Order: sequence, then C-alpha cells, then structure tokens
Amino acid sequence: MANIQSNPSWQLDAIVKPIQGDQHHLLISSFVPTARWPEHRVRFSGVLSKEELKRLRDVIDEALDTLA
Repeated sequence: MANIQSNPSWQLDAIVKPIQGDQHHLLISSFVPTARWPEHRVRFSGVLSKEELKRLRDVIDEALDTLA
C-alpha cells in the first residue's frame, strides 16, 4: 500500500494488486484517525487491465507536465 497524502487528520492510500493474467485490482482508500470509528474507507475500487493502468498513468503524467 502506498501512502499518497497524509497529515494528522487524513490519510489517502492506493494499492494495485495483480489478479490474474492482465487484470489488476486498483484500490484507493482514505483513513481518518480522529473519526468516531477510525477505519479505512474505500473511495475507488476497480479491476483494470495493464493497458488501462498505463493510460491512467499517462493522464496523470500529462496533467503534471501541463502544470510545470
């Protein structure tokens, strides 16, 4: 699990796990330690192919490049 964003009251994590063949499970979750019942909450969960993950990476890279 990779920590994407964190401060004392908020945490955002992402994980990619291979399922089988070309399929991967992408899970993005948040964690609020100060919540009444602190637990990881799923914000996005989906099965993506390697190509779809690469396209997602390209979209993020392009957005970062246009900001620079």
